[in-house]
Amino acid sequence: MLWSPEFASVAKQSHRYGLCPMRLLRYARSFVFILSLSGCGYTLSHRLKDTFNDKRGVFVPVFENTTEEVGVERVFTNALIRELQSRGEVVMSSRSKGGLELLGKLDVINVAPTAWSDVGFKGLPGFRRAPSELGVDIGMSLVLIDPEKGEIWRRRFSGRRRVEAPLDRTYNFQAPSAVGPITQSIVESKYADIARDIMRDVYDEMVELF
Repeated sequence: MLWSPEFASVAKQSHRYGLCPMRLLRYARSFVFILSLSGCGYTLSHRLKDTFNDKRGVFVPVFENTTEEVGVERVFTNALIRELQSRGEVVMSSRSKGGLELLGKLDVINVAPTAWSDVGFKGLPGFRRAPSELGVDIGMSLVLIDPEKGEIWRRRFSGRRRVEAPLDRTYNFQAPSAVGPITQSIVESKYADIARDIMRDVYDEMVELF
């Protein structure tokens, strides 16, 4: 193994922050190896699977929304269109005769506590605790339609984010399932993040490496 004053200095700092110098060295070697592959022209390429491969592109209509959250369908529709366009794929602005259609459906939006306040928080009785964190879960499905063949692909996707609940602003002890306006706005602010996460998974399902 090569040892130098520079590596000794890095090792000293790594011990200071709880890092193993040998592991640090392995990481450095791996990084150099990856850079060498890139320099030699080795790259990971992908292409659309045959199921999605249509030179005209694909049409994405506004998602169907069977949840009680009005307007969230447009957040997810736009997220899918942006994801496809950012990857260089063609998204048709209107239906084309014989063209592929990718139909989305939102059917689950669930908000539930994932963490609670301490016992006795703000003088609460011991048997009552207010949510301090909420989990936002969203489920949806996508179906690819070929006008001539019908349904040719179907997948289900889900995403999750956590948000802090405003303990100092609102809580309702008589209706613990109620969500105040402030909490609701915090939850809604995460819809775009969840949509972006899901659409990345969607595109991964649409392509193959070669």
